[in-house]
Amino acid sequence: MKRWTILVAFLLVAALAGARGVWGTPTGVSPGPAAALPSSESAAAPKPAEASPEAATDAAADAAAAYKARQEAALKAKEFARTRRTLTSTMRSRPGIDFERTSVKNVLMYLGEVGNFGIVFDKALEEAGIDLEARTVSIRVSRVSYEKAIELVLPRECGYRVGPGYVLITTLEKSWLPLRTATYSIRLALAQVPDFTDAPRFEVGDVLQSATSAAGGGGFGELFGGGATTTTDQDQATPERIIELIQKFVRNENDRHIAPWADEGGPATITYLGGQLIITQTDHGHQAVRKLLSMIE
Repeated sequence: MKRWTILVAFLLVAALAGARGVWGTPTGVSPGPAAALPSSESAAAPKPAEASPEAATDAAADAAAAYKARQEAALKAKEFARTRRTLTSTMRSRPGIDFERTSVKNVLMYLGEVGNFGIVFDKALEEAGIDLEARTVSIRVSRVSYEKAIELVLPRECGYRVGPGYVLITTLEKSWLPLRTATYSIRLALAQVPDFTDAPRFEVGDVLQSATSAAGGGGFGELFGGGATTTTDQDQATPERIIELIQKFVRNENDRHIAPWADEGGPATITYLGGQLIITQTDHGHQAVRKLLSMIE
């Protein structure tokens, strides 16, 4: 009897222990909610990746390089503007320049020294067989701009381009580059183009300047010596007529800084499209085109 009492008591204790989980999770029973909770480490938000010292150094170097490039570009633009102003100003030497059978190279170097700008000789000159040291020039001028003096000294087959703080002496063909493309609106409904006969050759800049300053504002009539002009239906402005006038008066023969047109074997082009002229020319060529269009419109 005593043994039966002990056995029953043991079985009761075992049953209570199993119900409370002492002996593990009963078969078929899922873990409680507490078992599914993440730990404090896994529950924390992920930390952003920190930049490496190498990446920070590269970013600083890139920023410094960009700043330096902007500074250099601004300095070049300032020097270019200064050089351009100097070239268009009257020479400071008094009474002028006076050379007798002096090499072209030496005269150009003198102009650069007086004007405080560098003279650079392009290798293209040597490739074209042009030796400016061997060529001589005799010149005596006063009260002219540096630009005009350079043009008087240079041989016809030579040209120049302006850079920041210097003037590049090169071949005539290379002096036109790079060409620039611009568009010009033409008012066909209002413009009438007179028909001139025996039109003389002229310097585009000089003639247009004298025409605009002429008393009475006679326009093209006074431009060609006051000769009478007539306007007919055939003279009504058309794209072809305006292009013909531009190519007739804006020419390389009048100004070496103007590139020859394509039909002359040159690189300059002019096209009409949708009421506009699309022109590819040098800066001097565009300046002459603008002046001419302002007078015929």
